[in-house]
Amino acid sequence: MGHAVRTRLGPYLPQIAFSLALILGAGMTFAVHRSAEQRAVAQFQREADLAVDRVFARLRQHLVMLRAAQGLFAASGGAVSREEFRRFLAAFDGQEELGGVQGIGFARMIPARQSTQAETEIRLHYGQDVTLRPTTTDQPWRTPIVLLEPQDSRNRAALGFDMFSDPSRRRTMEQAMSSGSARMTGPVKLVQEITANKQTGFLIYLPYSGTPVAGGPPVAGFVYAPFRGGDLFHAALAAGPELSIALRVTDAGAVGEVLFDGLPPGETDGHRLTRVAEVLGRQWVFHVQETGSSALRHFGTALMAAASILLATATGFAMTARQQEAARARDLAAAAAREADYRGLLIDEMKHRIKNHIARIQSIARQSARSAADLRSFSESFDARLQAMAGAQEVLAGTAVPQADLASILRRELQQCLDTAEVDHLIDGPPVRLDERQSHAFALIAHELVTNAMKYGGLSAHGSGLAVRWQVTADHQLALDWIETARPQPPKPAASKPAAPGRGGFGSRLIEASLQGELAGHLTRDFTPEGLHIRLHFPLKPALQA
Repeated sequence: MGHAVRTRLGPYLPQIAFSLALILGAGMTFAVHRSAEQRAVAQFQREADLAVDRVFARLRQHLVMLRAAQGLFAASGGAVSREEFRRFLAAFDGQEELGGVQGIGFARMIPARQSTQAETEIRLHYGQDVTLRPTTTDQPWRTPIVLLEPQDSRNRAALGFDMFSDPSRRRTMEQAMSSGSARMTGPVKLVQEITANKQTGFLIYLPYSGTPVAGGPPVAGFVYAPFRGGDLFHAALAAGPELSIALRVTDAGAVGEVLFDGLPPGETDGHRLTRVAEVLGRQWVFHVQETGSSALRHFGTALMAAASILLATATGFAMTARQQEAARARDLAAAAAREADYRGLLIDEMKHRIKNHIARIQSIARQSARSAADLRSFSESFDARLQAMAGAQEVLAGTAVPQADLASILRRELQQCLDTAEVDHLIDGPPVRLDERQSHAFALIAHELVTNAMKYGGLSAHGSGLAVRWQVTADHQLALDWIETARPQPPKPAASKPAAPGRGGFGSRLIEASLQGELAGHLTRDFTPEGLHIRLHFPLKPALQA
């Protein structure tokens, strides 16, 4: 059936091999592509989270500076000179710490009718006359900027600006006063934007309570920081290894306003995601886009696809060539090879078995001669051992290969002195296969054990004094227990009572010689009041037991 199927499919095997190799290659290519995509997505998400973390780390850094400035005002009772404020900021690494922030300042909260108080404070700090703006207000309080460092043209333009007059800034300051903590505005146009290069900005306010005064303002003022959105995000993203992402950041509470837009123009095929984060009372939305080229990411997929096609093609060609080669070989050598192999096998097997039999017969003859007292005893022992050997040979001859069953050898030896029905009750164990050499050696051992059992009383007329059990251990060792139960003996005087049966004669030596020399095993003997217990151990060939 199988040969017929192969014959019918033969002409199509190259195509089948090509298709199977192509399917396998396609599966591997898909797996490589999917793995690359998963790694790319995970890497993109890690970089997106890292970018957001860098922005917030920068904001936390600036917030620490604001709180330190708040502590400076608290320690000075609200009266901090410009020189003290400059020395305070100099304690920070200005370029590094102030990256992304326009400066650190203080806006004093005063009643709307006391504008001259703030103008005087500005003149004291900077030696110049500044008029508060706007000049009028409909609010009961004003918060003009009276201190702002570092001083440059941008920050000088901000001095005297009343931030409480702007609704967006005022709303954030009221939230800061209510909570007693820092609060951030939505997107605003900073008063510092006096050049053509304008950026959307925002401010962070931290209230300083000061000493309460009856009828006075709710707080003494605000330590604050104005931020240019572009500068902040560029500085935050540059703080570490370059990332393969771009950001657009918007404020969820200010629809249409963009704090920072670093996305490249046009559509790209990179990954995208959105992160929403709470920051000082505001919600920022981070729109993140991958900027790296996806072509390099798919290089491994393309390489695997090309390799799969090449493999499938090579497999098809190799299968075709193999078919052609096999057909030629079959046509040239089929009949002659079969005949020669069979004839050679028979000759080799015959020579091998003849040599083995001659060697064993010579060994049995020598061993029998050593222990024989006369020609008759030699003839009897030699004949009995040849019979054991012949019995093993008959067992071997009944199989297609030179192997014998251990139980069959034992059964044949025991049947020489017991009925067949009685023998089957004496032996018990799993099937064990022996090769030719092991079979002959074990047959001699079994013959000597049976002979000794008959001589020394371990084997009764009905076999009730004998039990043979065996098992195969995990390491492919045969463990065989030969147990002889002694028959009751009439009482004898103590002086004439023999010791344990004399099992140290020629038969025992033959057993040990065959076990150690032919089977690479060993045995133990235990004489007990109940009888004799012999245990044989020798290794089996795992291939025969399969």
